[in-house]
Amino acid sequence: MLMTIDRPQTYSRLNDFIDSLADRELTCYASDLLQQRGCASITELGQAVRRATEVCHSMHLPLRENFKVVFRSQGGKVVQDWRLSPMAYLLMVLNADPHNDMVARTQVELVRRVLSL
Repeated sequence: MLMTIDRPQTYSRLNDFIDSLADRELTCYASDLLQQRGCASITELGQAVRRATEVCHSMHLPLRENFKVVFRSQGGKVVQDWRLSPMAYLLMVLNADPHNDMVARTQVELVRRVLSL
């Protein structure tokens, strides 16, 4: 006798709803930093994203509310990108190469703003 056991769905409607709420806050793309010349390559960009996710993990901030892997068409090719919350985007900039002029200026500006509070 053959039996089929249905597995419960991994994602419930509630999880889908929570994901859609989180997606609304993901208003930035990591690749924007490439376009602004804040990172020299997709590899460098990936390292900055990885460091930013490590910050969130260390601070127990939910990753799904700040990062989402997406695939986009760019120049006729499909490339990996990340949708980010504004906080995740700034964390990525803070964790990018400090030798980059745009990154260094942003880091200094953020420190100045914090010190003037």
